Amino acid sequence: MKERSRSKDEKKKKKSRKGRGENANGHSEENQRLVPATHANRPYFDVPNTARRNGTPIYHSEPLNYSRAGIGVVFRDADSSAKALQELAQKKQERTERKRAGLLLGLLIFMASSVHFMTRPNLTVIPTQSSSSSKGGGKDINYGDNKGGVDVDGIQSAGGEGSTNTTKRDSILDHFSDSMDDFQKSFTPFFFHVPRSGGQTVKDIVGLCLHKVQASEVGIRNGHQTDTQLQIVSIDDTQYVNIDTTSKEGIERAAMMGFAQAQMAEMVTSSYFLNVARFLFSKDRPGRAFILLRNPIHRAVSMYNYQRSTGELDEKLSLEEFARGAGIENNWMTRFLTNAMEGELKKSHLDQAKKILGKKFLVGFLDDAEESTSRFIKYMGWKYDDDETKALLQQDCVSKKLSEGSNRNPVEYELPKKGTQAHALISWQTQFDMKLYEFARQLFEVQTKKYGSKERKKELKKKNKGKEKR
Repeated sequence: MKERSRSKDEKKKKKSRKGRGENANGHSEENQRLVPATHANRPYFDVPNTARRNGTPIYHSEPLNYSRAGIGVVFRDADSSAKALQELAQKKQERTERKRAGLLLGLLIFMASSVHFMTRPNLTVIPTQSSSSSKGGGKDINYGDNKGGVDVDGIQSAGGEGSTNTTKRDSILDHFSDSMDDFQKSFTPFFFHVPRSGGQTVKDIVGLCLHKVQASEVGIRNGHQTDTQLQIVSIDDTQYVNIDTTSKEGIERAAMMGFAQAQMAEMVTSSYFLNVARFLFSKDRPGRAFILLRNPIHRAVSMYNYQRSTGELDEKLSLEEFARGAGIENNWMTRFLTNAMEGELKKSHLDQAKKILGKKFLVGFLDDAEESTSRFIKYMGWKYDDDETKALLQQDCVSKKLSEGSNRNPVEYELPKKGTQAHALISWQTQFDMKLYEFARQLFEVQTKKYGSKERKKELKKKNKGKEKR
């Protein structure tokens, strides 16, 4: 009986639950849909933190009446996971792009550095000449440290400013013999002409007195600038090759005509030292360089007065105005030796000019012209005629040219005194050339032992003995 009454009571309860819309667990069908499958008996609800107990999920063993509890149930948006994944993917992509950009930037910097160092001409270091290494002996010379020096292998060619020799062969300076080497038949004398420093006198001595064939600007006179083949022409009782070696264009033309291989000239004259080296000389047929120097301040004043006499400068232009930049040449020798024609000169230019001068040049001085000329003749292997009478005539010709000079200033002038504004300005404009000139004075003494006259060698010995006694 009790079992029957119990089953009847259960049936009544089931009916009442169906009437209320509940299932066997006492949950409404609506709430049952919200219960996760894994927690069917202990439903977990994502409710606000205030409804959680210290952040711990709430598991309910009894159905929760949401309306009575006053809790607003918060359900995750169906798209929230997709959005989160999308954001993570986007951030990952951004990090990847940043890394890629950094790598690309580093690669570009590396490539730029590589191109810079690959295209930068290599520095040709010229050994320091000293008493222990030179054949001529003498005292040691300080050539400078050459830090950041000028690259003579990358000097611009006569083909145009900025062009460089891309074929790496030998140093451009190897196209000149060393000054202490003995003369050989394969050498071609090269006179580096410094304007207003007695250059015309040297050319007259070589052409009119010693009767040597020259290559200079004179050879293209009388219409010979249009010649297509090399030949020796006679102009004003002197023989010349029909080329112009005093301009970049002329040097290039001479090279195209095969001047380097012909070896027709017995002296080449030019102020473009490195252009001549590149186009007209080679390692097998090198030039033999020499130079006649003049005090840079004296040279600048001479240039000022000469240009006024020829009309190149206004006669009313003062020496101070000239020295401020109205026509004066800034450190001409240093610039032409290193091909630094523009921009500011640095100590490295001076150091390189010293090295070139010390290694490749026999130096002479206008104020010591007789001794210098004697050295030039010996250095070049030139000799007076075998006929005694003709030899005496040649010697007289040389002495006359040295005493009279050629292309002198038509008017007398005075040098500016030290302490004046003009002297200070000219000194500033020629400061590197002045140091190079002082260096050349030391070099002149070093070269005395091999190329000096007997009198100078005796003087040098006496001088050295006096130093030893001290």
